[in-house]
Amino acid sequence: MRNAGELKKYKFYLKFKGGHNLIFETNTDIRTAERNKVNGGLFVDTENNYTINLAQLESLNVKILH
Repeated sequence: MRNAGELKKYKFYLKFKGGHNLIFETNTDIRTAERNKVNGGLFVDTENNYTINLAQLESLNVKILH
């Protein structure tokens, strides 16, 4: 069981173009988080150091944990 300090708000299921998948828990809602433009691409950074290239997403599903 996780410690209370480790509880996250969201669990994301990401499917990228090219077939790669990523499942992770975070407190950052990447659906509404601030976007950063870098060399024409749109990126979202999470507090657990994931940088998501939104242009490479094929699908995104989220489960709200609490």
